[in-house]
Amino acid sequence: MTTGVEPVERPDRAALESTAPHVAELDGTCTLTRERIGGKAWSVNHMRALGLPVPPAFALTTEAWAEFGANGGMLDEQIWAGVRAGIRALEHGTGRRFGSSTHPLLVSVRSGAAVSMPGMMDTVLNLGMNAEVERALIAETRSPGYARDTHRRFLEQYRDIVLDDSNGVVPEDPWEQLRGATTAVFRSWDSARAKTYRRSRGVSDALGTAVTVQAMVFGNLDALSGTGVLFSRNPNTGAGPVFGEWLIGGQGEDVVSGRTTPRPLNDLATTLPDLHRQLIDAAELLERDGRDIQDIEFTVESGRLWLLQARPAKRSARAAVRAAVAMVDEGLIDADTALRRVDADQLVTVLRPASGDDSGQPPLARGESACPGLASGVVVTDPDEAETRAAAGEHVILARPTTSPDDLHGMIAARAIVTELGGATSHAALVSRELGRPCVVGCGPGVVEALAGHTVTVDGGAGAVFLGEITGKPVDPSVIEDVRQLANWAGVDAADLADTFAARDRAIDESHSSATVSADNGLMYAGTPPAPDIALPRLTPHDSQTQPHTPADGRTGTESATAAHPLSDLDLLRLIGIKGRVQPDALAISLAVPVTETTGRCDDLVARELCANTPAGVRLTPSGRDHLTRLLEEERGGVDSTVIAAAYDEFCGFNGELKDVITAWQMKDAATVNDHADAEYDGTVLTRLTDLHRRVVPLVRHIGGLAPRLSRYAARLDHAVARIDEGDHLWVARPIMDSYHTVWFELHEDLIGLCGLSRAEEAAAGRAH
Repeated sequence: MTTGVEPVERPDRAALESTAPHVAELDGTCTLTRERIGGKAWSVNHMRALGLPVPPAFALTTEAWAEFGANGGMLDEQIWAGVRAGIRALEHGTGRRFGSSTHPLLVSVRSGAAVSMPGMMDTVLNLGMNAEVERALIAETRSPGYARDTHRRFLEQYRDIVLDDSNGVVPEDPWEQLRGATTAVFRSWDSARAKTYRRSRGVSDALGTAVTVQAMVFGNLDALSGTGVLFSRNPNTGAGPVFGEWLIGGQGEDVVSGRTTPRPLNDLATTLPDLHRQLIDAAELLERDGRDIQDIEFTVESGRLWLLQARPAKRSARAAVRAAVAMVDEGLIDADTALRRVDADQLVTVLRPASGDDSGQPPLARGESACPGLASGVVVTDPDEAETRAAAGEHVILARPTTSPDDLHGMIAARAIVTELGGATSHAALVSRELGRPCVVGCGPGVVEALAGHTVTVDGGAGAVFLGEITGKPVDPSVIEDVRQLANWAGVDAADLADTFAARDRAIDESHSSATVSADNGLMYAGTPPAPDIALPRLTPHDSQTQPHTPADGRTGTESATAAHPLSDLDLLRLIGIKGRVQPDALAISLAVPVTETTGRCDDLVARELCANTPAGVRLTPSGRDHLTRLLEEERGGVDSTVIAAAYDEFCGFNGELKDVITAWQMKDAATVNDHADAEYDGTVLTRLTDLHRRVVPLVRHIGGLAPRLSRYAARLDHAVARIDEGDHLWVARPIMDSYHTVWFELHEDLIGLCGLSRAEEAAAGRAH
């Protein structure tokens, strides 16, 4: 269904290239980076360069996404001309025609961020379908069932993704369908589930997504067709050989959605042995080329193999450790690379009991192991309830028929995940491994109802759920041996390895913080710099920690004079609310008070149920947010609204200039991350920042006179500039912790609130992006 006789004339490639950087053909020669075309498109292009069987495709770049946003959520004509040229390239590669009544071309429209976000954004398959095309497919294949099924799938997905209306009228015009689907995929970057995922992984909202448009191949065509996912090694254990699942008669989303429980990949070896061997060979090639475990999506169309995507696999902590050691033994990677492949959290997880001593009791449920580990808690069936109860300090297990991206917040909150449907490549399995949550999938219908309300133990390694809390078995000797090998390469005792990894991970975070800005801060950065090649330090965590600047009077952070305004509930709650989650020592730095004071005050806020403790710091509770709202309303009542509104307007005039300076600090141009090796370039940017500071500080002091609580900001900005002048350039921009950019953002948030506005309103007005 995909290939055919190529047209006699090759379409003019210049027509596509003239739209650069907005649209790129993925024919194996595209040189654009992953940041510009997204992970999926980069994978498609790379696999075609390797000579693997991949359907033709093109991509709309992240620049197109940015242009789309700047254009009010519309595709401009230059981008659309590139899309039309891209479709002509697909027609050339398949010998089919988009929207034609003979040999029609259907396409998929998929999101593609530079950072893997499995299942978080939208996809539309079988696009180009209408009544006339359905008749054409029936005539071509002599299979009315296939044509009807493909049309049905398209209508359901288009109504769900593009129209958000199960009874919506789907346009018959394929070009109108394509415009609508592309728009919907771009917009899905800002969906609630995608934002939740990015917050949980520390990914900036400013990265944006590309869109990949690819010729369809059909796993639902006949008895020799299907779809599947395989991993070059087991993502649960890290052991070889390949591991995967396969679904006869399925299409792309059927396996990963978890709605259907697929069959083992070995079934494909029985029915189509030559194709199975071809698939294994491709997996081995991709692993050797990528030097990492590969997650590969494939479709079989009438006995012909097509690869759709390959990417580094999400894996359990055990798989991360096992694969890192094994790949060194196999000569794929060196010891330093293996050490960088394992982080401190994974090491701690793998040394916990991965399975439990059930004392012979039968399990309440049994399914497929999706992520090993042992966790106990009360079973809840609603993700909102899981989040609420976990926030209150309760240990919860989330049980669902199957999970979707909309369940992500509940999955993050839960200690383990159980599903009725799905396999080891389902959404629940993939996300649980990324989150490090024990997970058992495919437990069968009725399990959710049977488990609800019970306290259970999820044994992810055994693929079972037991009543009550059970104790863990000793850690497997093979795990101990792998950890010892890593410790040997690191040159430390095995008992010290977790602390050593933690020290290294902090060093990496600090090195990134000068080139990126946290999504939690709502600030932009233009790209994700590569992970630095940082060797494991031969030191203890205490030695590696950077101690905060402490003046002689014992106060931390900015000059103690900023503490002249007494520390109130409003000071603390507003700053906690802006930062989201924050440790008392970071609050002390920001508020210029002793850490003992913020620690005590935070304990008091928790005792009053205005805040709750989390591993990342204190956060507001619903009661805390309500109390903060009342305090802000009282504060607004004591401020001249006309005068503060005028001051805010003046501040917004400086705001665009600050964004330009920070962007220049992070990126030398749209495609080049600033590695800060060019002292002359950095000096020019810092001069711009200093000049801006000199001009804006009088306004900030004026604002402090209007609203006493905001009087701290002038000194905080002065302190940041002073630290920069001393050569500590982390104070230009870094996530969460104080920096010039962070303090500016917090001041902006306070001004928005003081004016009685909302960030959403200001963003819509272009003043708070």
